[in-house]
Amino acid sequence: MNKHESNIVVFSVMLCWASAYVFIKGLPPDLSDFGYLALMNGIAAVILAIFFFPKFRKLNKSNIVHGIILGLLMTLVLVFEKQGVDRLTASSASILTSLDIIIVPFFTFIIHRKIPQKRQLLAISIILTGVLVTNGFSFKDFPIVGTIFMLADCMCMSLYTVVANMYCKNDDAILLAVNQIIVMAVVAMIVWTIEEPGMIFKLNYTPTLASSLFVLAFFTKAYAYILLMYGEAYAEPVDVVIIFALEPVVTMFLAVCIPSAFGGVEESFSVMTLVGALLIAVGAVIAELNYGRIFQRLRRIRRRFNAKT
Repeated sequence: MNKHESNIVVFSVMLCWASAYVFIKGLPPDLSDFGYLALMNGIAAVILAIFFFPKFRKLNKSNIVHGIILGLLMTLVLVFEKQGVDRLTASSASILTSLDIIIVPFFTFIIHRKIPQKRQLLAISIILTGVLVTNGFSFKDFPIVGTIFMLADCMCMSLYTVVANMYCKNDDAILLAVNQIIVMAVVAMIVWTIEEPGMIFKLNYTPTLASSLFVLAFFTKAYAYILLMYGEAYAEPVDVVIIFALEPVVTMFLAVCIPSAFGGVEESFSVMTLVGALLIAVGAVIAELNYGRIFQRLRRIRRRFNAKT
């Protein structure tokens, strides 16, 4: 798998996560966040265990330990994100969430002693500008507790991206995905049981709930995490976080195409919002361009033009 193929794989993961809103709408309001995580990860773990049972013969200490570490990191990401979003406005939360595009290069340098390329730094600056433009350059409504939770979310997500990239180079991608999903399911189930004892047996498992959980578990967990592990094995951490920066743009597009999945209200976007989304998309494209190949083609075109004249 080359760099561009791995980026397409990571992009497909981002699409799965961005489109999750369509199916989250089918979940009942009395299902808590930890209940949702416990059921979704539990179903995903069962699906993966059935499909890839022969793979478990290759299970080793490295896969187990690394899967536990990644599972715990992602659990912290989800917990911190939930606590932060509950205390912040949507625009404030999105600004703070976008900071992982700065933190990932920092962790990459600390762990791998690798400095981002110039095109990546340019892309990061354009994407951050796009995020600020989208939110109207507003820096208000940042209560300290909510801000701390969102910064902790960014730190854990950034560390997850860099560490997963390192583990995927040597570990089996499928086993790594299965192990971390199992860890997330177990942790969420324990917290859900403490939070709402016996709720797993009290839920009304309607066809809508069952189908929503299955689709979410299959695409946003089972499918997405396996492809993420494969993509991380070949993509650079900075490229991964740049691709994930496109999620707000994709979500915005989906909100226009299928407004019923986003509260049933037709979205009306300001010029600033659309300009910001365009800047984010342009930044992501700039990060993936092969400038050496572009310059080579331009030189060939110039030579051909000179030869004809």
